[in-house]
Amino acid sequence: MKQFGKFLSMSMLLSLTFSLFPLNAVLAEEEKDPSDKNVVILNKEAQQAAGITIITLEPQAIKVSVSAPGEVIQNAKLTNKVTIRVASQVIKRNVQEGEHVKKNQIIATLSSVDMAKVQGDLLLASQEWQRVKSLGKEAISGKRYSEAQVAFQHAYSTALAYGLTEEEADELLRTQKPSQAKGDFNILAPRDGTIFNINFTEGELIEPGRILLQVVDESTVWIDAKLPSDLTRPVKVGDLAKVSSRNTALSGRVIQVHHQLDETTRTRSIRVEIPNANDVLHPGQYVNCQIEGGETAPKLALPVAAVLRTSDGDWAIYVEKSPDHFQQVKVKVVEVINNYAIIEGVPIGVKVVTNGAFFVRSELNKRGFDADGH
Repeated sequence: MKQFGKFLSMSMLLSLTFSLFPLNAVLAEEEKDPSDKNVVILNKEAQQAAGITIITLEPQAIKVSVSAPGEVIQNAKLTNKVTIRVASQVIKRNVQEGEHVKKNQIIATLSSVDMAKVQGDLLLASQEWQRVKSLGKEAISGKRYSEAQVAFQHAYSTALAYGLTEEEADELLRTQKPSQAKGDFNILAPRDGTIFNINFTEGELIEPGRILLQVVDESTVWIDAKLPSDLTRPVKVGDLAKVSSRNTALSGRVIQVHHQLDETTRTRSIRVEIPNANDVLHPGQYVNCQIEGGETAPKLALPVAAVLRTSDGDWAIYVEKSPDHFQQVKVKVVEVINNYAIIEGVPIGVKVVTNGAFFVRSELNKRGFDADGH
């Protein structure tokens, strides 16, 4: 009886020990690594089907770029406004809007009473100068000789200043015909280019200083682009710019940055110069500009698609903790540059999901895990 009691006591002790073992084992397993509760296992087939790609997180330099809408405008350095200097009447217009012209091509023929007087004065001054020269300095006083020479030079310069070309003035002097001094003269194209903004008609009387048209060389154009006022990284002169329009991409440089904001739109204007050899861009056309502002210092960065919001509203990435084991890790997003999120709160060298992060998050949610593994 005593032995039976002893045996019963030992049996009860063993039974109690075995009944506690599973609980202790679970507790030990939980103490071993509680974070395993926030891990999803995806085999290679599942990863391939979801298009999951993984990179080792290392600091990298990010190209800084800014998108901005823009409008093509004329290059002011390659634009000439054609005006007249004396009151005139248009006899003939030789060009049409949008026509390409060559330098010194006749744009229009005009007639002016003032020009007729200048042409007549040039003929008289030329004849007097030729007479004085033929006499020689020995036959006349030095004063008369100088006066005749100066008068001729003055008449010639005045004719050019009024709008007569050198060729027209020389032809008048060659023929020496008073009938040619009738006030007619030609307006010539000052450069190769395209005719813009014609502002006159045949038979019209034109006052001095009026702009008749513009001749624009479109081999290089300017883009007037608008930047938001709250840019974290400034755009500077010399930055590379890419312009796209109608499936065409051209490259140029920023040549000017305005400091004053537009009072209405609160945007800042920049000017981009774009080579336009194939005549792709035209003034008034709207384009998209991508301004390249160099590179940042090396930073921890991921594509924005790899950084997702958790149920708590925090940012998180998805790391491969061990082969085929993926875990959600909270991070801090410092800023976003050119579709890359600059992050903090994770060590260098971890393996991070870039493509397929949304799928990993969905699999975690299916298993009832949130960002904290609860």
